[in-house]
Amino acid sequence: MPLAIPVELYEKLAEKLGKETALEVVKVFEETQKQLEDKTVEETKKRKIELRDELRKELATKEDILLTRQEIELVRQEIETVRQELKGEIEALRQEVKGEINALRQEVKGEIKVLKMWIIVLGILMVALNQNSLELIMKIIFGAVK
Repeated sequence: MPLAIPVELYEKLAEKLGKETALEVVKVFEETQKQLEDKTVEETKKRKIELRDELRKELATKEDILLTRQEIELVRQEIETVRQELKGEIEALRQEVKGEINALRQEVKGEIKVLKMWIIVLGILMVALNQNSLELIMKIIFGAVK
């Protein structure tokens, strides 16, 4: 917005320099003012662009934030995949351990049956080979009952 020269100033210039010279001075003043305004606008635009560029270097843009969110989501998906894989592996390990425990139980049950048979066989052999042992066994069984 051009700055107008006060009428009093124009009149004093016209008195001292004449109307034509005063009019030329006013025109030169207005042109200079217009050039200064144009240069100021140009410099302001230039500074705005420089400031914007600097801010873009320093601050995160919406694109940066979006990319970061996408990367975070990918990491979350990878973590969930690993979690599911670990759950599967843990369950497989549990099943394997259960199978081994059951196999050991069956083996121990078989061994216990064999031991019971050996105890019975040894008891029969002891009684058959030693008549006094039968009396001792009877005393132990019936003596403890009384």
